[in-house]
Amino acid sequence: MLHNDSCSGHLGINRTLARIRSKFFWPNLKQDVTRWCETCSACQRRKGPYRKAKAGMKQYLVGAPLERVAIDIMGPLPLTWRKNRYIMVVTDYFTRWAESYPMPNIEAETVCRLLIENFISRYGLPKQIHTDQGRQFESELFQNMCRIFKIDKTRTTSFHPQGGGLVERFNRSLEDMLSKVISRDQKDWDECLPLTMLAYRSSVHESTKHTPNLMMHGREAQLPIDLLYGPSPDEAERVKPLEDSPKG
Repeated sequence: MLHNDSCSGHLGINRTLARIRSKFFWPNLKQDVTRWCETCSACQRRKGPYRKAKAGMKQYLVGAPLERVAIDIMGPLPLTWRKNRYIMVVTDYFTRWAESYPMPNIEAETVCRLLIENFISRYGLPKQIHTDQGRQFESELFQNMCRIFKIDKTRTTSFHPQGGGLVERFNRSLEDMLSKVISRDQKDWDECLPLTMLAYRSSVHESTKHTPNLMMHGREAQLPIDLLYGPSPDEAERVKPLEDSPKG
């Protein structure tokens, strides 16, 4: 349930280990988890040859949620039954919280509508939006939206995708996770997207050492394993003062 389940996302050894350690312990735990992940057939089919990075990536320093978000477009992907072919990805630099929205096209009107209705209306306005130089982001409509909302708009350098390294890395993770849960005809990836995002946001991120859920909302998301076994001791301790507080 903590690796192969649809809410777990077939994530790697470290994230699976962190998820298990929050609730269970047994002798040789790390060795068992490593063996399970290394022999998972879905994970092995997606693995490619290891390539060493040519140079270290530099971090963009932020100090609060929604101080800077990155937006990117994945696709074109196989056309789904719901007529979607692209995914708009929005990632927060500080919390590593990510949102993914399926969409039928990459027109500026579609991008702006999804961003306002699904992200801004729920989380508020980011101080800065960072994108590549795609025509939808350079359009007059998108620029006007940023001016109206007083959002600082920045862009990557041409032919230098490393400038959007955060969202590019997430795109690879999302593609990898989706490939392990979609059907053979690949026409249901938009139906698998919500639970895949739950799996990502409830897993410990390598850079923050916390889950995006905890960083963004101050609490962990409840998963099927929590309904079976209850909260971990640490989570129960955090909730206890609220339960014991006097009414009135």
